[in-house]
Amino acid sequence: MKDIFILNNHKNPVKKSSKPPLPFGIKTLSLIYPLSKYLYFRSVNSVFVVILLFLFFYMRLCNNDSGNEGIKYFERGEYNIAMEYYNEYLTLYPHHVETLYNRGRCFEVLGYPDKAADDYLLVLDKDPDNVKALLSLSQYYYKKGKYKSTVNLCQYAINIDEDNYLAHYYKARAHHKSGDFSKALEEYNSVVDINPDYGFAYFQRGSLLLSIEGLRPFGCYDLVTADCLKVKGSKEAWIKYCR
Repeated sequence: MKDIFILNNHKNPVKKSSKPPLPFGIKTLSLIYPLSKYLYFRSVNSVFVVILLFLFFYMRLCNNDSGNEGIKYFERGEYNIAMEYYNEYLTLYPHHVETLYNRGRCFEVLGYPDKAADDYLLVLDKDPDNVKALLSLSQYYYKKGKYKSTVNLCQYAINIDEDNYLAHYYKARAHHKSGDFSKALEEYNSVVDINPDYGFAYFQRGSLLLSIEGLRPFGCYDLVTADCLKVKGSKEAWIKYCR
């Protein structure tokens, strides 16, 4: 996977599982195996068995709702089961963008970030303007310390939806981490302009302002605002740096 995401290539807390998810749903396998075993011992023609099993599997997928079932289990925190449903659905509909993205999120929370990124890239290959995939992929690069890639992805998302406060926030964090404080401050300002209730932006902007001579009082004010918006650690930071 390339380190830097090139925009010109496109149009304008969970316990890690020790085993990767199965490519097919357990429910489907549990139905296919007994049927195939029965037909085998009944000495049914092997070609007929293969055709029958294919039709059974195809009809099950055509009439199921695995994509939505996967979402339900994901929201419950049952990520391995959600993954089985996503894989089952993608067996028949491998280009379904929403399910590909959802499976990527599932890989992410299960502790397989590289597999998640692969799914996000598949989404962007089919839907280059998919903002959710752009931002999720930006965070993959952010966690790897590849801040230029994060900035590029966030900027592309902003070009699509200029009022997406998360795109501005993620871009601000990347600039902040890479030491470009003026650009980081500009993006934090954009976040609070778009969404005045997003407390994390105040907290991070406050921490940045505290490090700039002459702007510390503004940083303290931001920490107070973040505390009012229930951001953990804001009060402690104010006591330590502003009291």
